[in-house]
Amino acid sequence: MTRRIVGLLITLVVAAAGGALAWWLATPEVTPERPVTERARAAAAVLGDGHVYVDPSAAGTFTDADLARMDAAAAASDPQVFLVVWPASREAGYGPASDAMHEIGDLTGRPGLYVQVDPGVDLDATDVGIEGEYFSAYGGMDDEAPTAASAVLELIDENDGREYEVGEDTSSPFWGGTGTMIAGGLTIGALSGVCAGLLGLAGWALARRRRAAA
Repeated sequence: MTRRIVGLLITLVVAAAGGALAWWLATPEVTPERPVTERARAAAAVLGDGHVYVDPSAAGTFTDADLARMDAAAAASDPQVFLVVWPASREAGYGPASDAMHEIGDLTGRPGLYVQVDPGVDLDATDVGIEGEYFSAYGGMDDEAPTAASAVLELIDENDGREYEVGEDTSSPFWGGTGTMIAGGLTIGALSGVCAGLLGLAGWALARRRRAAA
């Protein structure tokens, strides 16, 4: 009887520990909001109505005709595309370009594909406010001129027509969501508890045998 109680207690303790670990992993970390950069505000002010923003430091990168073509193509694309033409800089956001694109998208309130065009360097695309099939900016890049107008237009064309839904998934990335993660943690904890209980009972029985033999 005592052995069963000990085994049950061990099982419950390990199961509870597994559930607590699952809850901790599934709960998103709360981080303080960062201040919005002036550079992002300037881009959002233009993209609130249009589809192409050119930072003053990138003036002259494209001709007026190219900008008009890109603006029309970006507006007609589904999902819509929003182009941010500026040299990559930490002032554009915090860390990766996707941070800056999300910052701008949050300000405009317009869901779609936000693309950072770093003149002469590369393109970086980020979905903001939508959940769509995987899309890579590198699919529309010309190796010799990765940020030429033709490469940008090709990227917009590649984006047009892909499947997506408005709204972003904020659930846990582990095992399909918070509920599933917790259930999985409890299951693992319970199984671990059973194994630990059996091992504990086996060790206890072995110790008793050794004492009896002595």
